Amino acid sequence: MFQTTTDEQLTGNPIDEVIGGTIHYAALTTAAKLGLFTTLEERGPLSAEELAETVGATADGIRAVADVVAVLGWLTLEDGRYRNGPRAERWLGGKAEYDFTPALLWAYELINVMWELPQAVRDGKPAQSLWERWENNPDAGRDFSEYMKIKSRLTVDSIVDAVELPGGARKLLDLGGSHGLHSMAMCRRHPQLTATIMDLDEALTNTGPAIEKAGLADRVSLRRGSFLSGDLGSGYDVVFLFEIVHNHTDEENRDLIARAAKALRPGGRIVVLEDVRGAELDAHNAAFSLAMFACSGDRTYSFPEISGWLTDAGLGGVEQIRLPSSVSLVIGTR
Repeated sequence: MFQTTTDEQLTGNPIDEVIGGTIHYAALTTAAKLGLFTTLEERGPLSAEELAETVGATADGIRAVADVVAVLGWLTLEDGRYRNGPRAERWLGGKAEYDFTPALLWAYELINVMWELPQAVRDGKPAQSLWERWENNPDAGRDFSEYMKIKSRLTVDSIVDAVELPGGARKLLDLGGSHGLHSMAMCRRHPQLTATIMDLDEALTNTGPAIEKAGLADRVSLRRGSFLSGDLGSGYDVVFLFEIVHNHTDEENRDLIARAAKALRPGGRIVVLEDVRGAELDAHNAAFSLAMFACSGDRTYSFPEISGWLTDAGLGGVEQIRLPSSVSLVIGTR
């Protein structure tokens, strides 16, 4: 634990929490970015010198980072050699049930975004949105897509269980579907269903191969481009808007949902997946909303706001289904 003060009267001061937390965050994300966990999983215990040679870094730098990560319990250090600790073996790497390495890689990019938060707060939006950043740094877009994929794995089964399709449903439009996990899961559950995933090029880097590997290339297709303007098509039985409205303004979301409603056949449904803002402050939602403001100048939205967009677009029977996580489904029927 990072600690600069011992006087009981100073317990809980911001120095230890903020500065210590910053150092820990930087060490852990840097270790992932440099490939330390992957290297140690593949090659076993290594000295700082051996690690440095493998990942292309300096021994002193690797030692400084690895020591902090070891103190945090993600690495162990014995006889001058580092290896992945129980926490890393549980949550990182190919042997983990849920490999959260993409979350650390995305966190590395997020910290760069958050450093510019004062400017975003002053101006009402960041100097660059995430998508503008990714134009010059496509690797960050890929890392984000992989992060969303592992995050989605935690809830995909409960989502598929909760989403009731209209009778005879055959066409799904997945806006911002990125990794394709939800579309593929829905198609596996409903053999008559086909899906179209619409997203930006950089978000679909690995989606095509994943669809091929799943044996669903004849039922899941990709449509590359922005869904923020233009015609979305027609005749769809269901449209997914999963974890995207928090990245856009009220006006943009209102327009998007209106165009999505036009893409539905009568009886079709729009399904919004969101971290819905509640009436009372919630630590997770507040932090997430701030991160969205830093990323795009936007925020999380409440159920009345989201349901208002749906009803204004001509949809009825709007309901919220809370999932066993921080997110909810908000569903409206045309």
